[in-house]
Amino acid sequence: MIKKIRHNVFETNSSSTHSICIAKDSSLTIPKEIHFGTGEFGWERNSLRSMYSKASYLYTGLLYNNRMTDFFDIVGLLEKEGITVTYDSHKDEGYVDHGYALGNFLNKVCKDKESLMSYLFSDLSYIETGNDNDDHDVDIVVDYPHEIFYKGN
Repeated sequence: MIKKIRHNVFETNSSSTHSICIAKDSSLTIPKEIHFGTGEFGWERNSLRSMYSKASYLYTGLLYNNRMTDFFDIVGLLEKEGITVTYDSHKDEGYVDHGYALGNFLNKVCKDKESLMSYLFSDLSYIETGNDNDDHDVDIVVDYPHEIFYKGN
């Protein structure tokens, strides 16, 4: 991180960072139901591994980007798989820091059923959140087939 002092003001160019790992060719645990809630996904250091946290991250990202049509397509797809879907109706709640940078990830899971199912239902798929102000590494380093999406700002 580059630090400069200008007129006795401390400035940084810091940002949140999120890395999303979607496992490929992994076994899936398909539930009878899933809930999509809203959440706060910003600078905090966290590893999101539960189905609920991954579903909330996806839903909040879709809300942030005004992509409710895509969300309802996902609902229809999951219901065709026999999964009961519920979701928060609070469209003005939730936050993904600089969520506009999620485009590639959202496009992938909205257009590719296999990626969506693996993202939500594989125990090997997960999200690392953090920021560039500390030493926590959000890089994904795994030894199984996967696809990575990185959100920085």
